[in-house]
Amino acid sequence: MADFNDNSQKGSVLMQQALKKLAEGDVEGFEKNREMANRYFDLFYAEINSESGKISQLYGESRNFGIIYNVFEQNIDKLFETKKGKHIIKEGYDLIKKNNILNEEFKIYDLFEKSNKQNNTKDFVNEAVSLIKRFDKQEIKENNEKFIRFIKKYNLNEYVEIPEETENLYEAIEYVILNKKDFNNVDAFLNAKNTIVEHIEKNSNVEATGKMTFDQFNEKLDEKQSEIDESINSDEKKLIEMFTSKSTNKRQVFEDYKQNTLQKLQETIETSEEEDKENWKEIYETVNAKKYSEKLTENIVNCAEMLEICSTIDE
Repeated sequence: MADFNDNSQKGSVLMQQALKKLAEGDVEGFEKNREMANRYFDLFYAEINSESGKISQLYGESRNFGIIYNVFEQNIDKLFETKKGKHIIKEGYDLIKKNNILNEEFKIYDLFEKSNKQNNTKDFVNEAVSLIKRFDKQEIKENNEKFIRFIKKYNLNEYVEIPEETENLYEAIEYVILNKKDFNNVDAFLNAKNTIVEHIEKNSNVEATGKMTFDQFNEKLDEKQSEIDESINSDEKKLIEMFTSKSTNKRQVFEDYKQNTLQKLQETIETSEEEDKENWKEIYETVNAKKYSEKLTENIVNCAEMLEICSTIDE
């Protein structure tokens, strides 16, 4: 996806010229062109090995939203396995919902990727493209990088397999988002739209129509978020039920949570790497200092914190 053609192409052209001069017996000309070619190749390699270059290789120069979301989506099944992972999923959906540009991009990519064959697919695509909100290209790139930073923050697997046909579709969608049709780009614009049309013509596996996918965007995310919230909060609900039950010895519940947490922390301190021991010891002292309170909400909050510590250790 990355486009480092400028320095790479200049280096290649100069190297070809250098070899031609060598074949002609012009050693001085060969050395001069070879030296210039190597300068461009050095710039090329420095660029692709920089942090920005590595991101460009994975997500393209403009940080293609389709690729980024595909990476996030392919990590979701594994994230669902842990409580922390479910929090990460929720944070990812919140990031998309609350960011105007990411929100709009999600709708566009989802519309074109998930739509079924239409009665007149070309008209459908033309109409959809005409409705795209226009944002500054740099602004789009910067907001897409926020999504990339989220993925990197949680060390999600970025090296997922994306079929070439899907990458081509994402590039076509990106083109119609970043560019407005004019006399200078008619062919490129038509090629991008035709790629989208061809994808939709082949797509017959999605039940929802494109219009439903577009209009029900927020509803879909809210539904998914509700599922995640319910899963995340199940342990906390049990905790509240125990503290609000008349038959529960609330002080004993608190002490059980505390002792269980301290035991897990002590085991973690003994087995952790030297550089992590101090952090765990600080957490141990914080938990050890917690006292049973006559205030119900304070006990619930403290036990919820201890529950979170235990869950983090178990993960």
